[in-house]
Amino acid sequence: MIGTYWHQNGTDHSIEDGKLAEDDGLNSLVFMMLMTDARAKDSDALPAGTTDRRGWPGDSFAASPWGSRLWLLAREKLTTTTLQRAEDYASEALVPLLKGMAKRYRVTASRQGRERLRLDITITNPTTR
Repeated sequence: MIGTYWHQNGTDHSIEDGKLAEDDGLNSLVFMMLMTDARAKDSDALPAGTTDRRGWPGDSFAASPWGSRLWLLAREKLTTTTLQRAEDYASEALVPLLKGMAKRYRVTASRQGRERLRLDITITNPTTR
């Protein structure tokens, strides 16, 4: 799978030996799980001025929804509550990893400066004891 990497300005791909670098797919999968907009729940407060609950249309046909609700935090102040919600939304989005790609995972949210939220994600390989 072509590797997708996240850096502070967005996503990127690496070139190795004149071609797009590949990875085992886990980095790319986690990126897609977190950065795809999941549909907001009926109980979620939408960002001011919006009525769009977003979400991927294919979820209508899927056994479980795809993506995360991290998009709901785009205009939030970086409070302790917001950091906890970010951890909750990311953890919720990563649950499908437990079906064979990971034994467990841990998400930690922290504040980076005044306007940046950082997610650190640790994934334990399913074959690790």
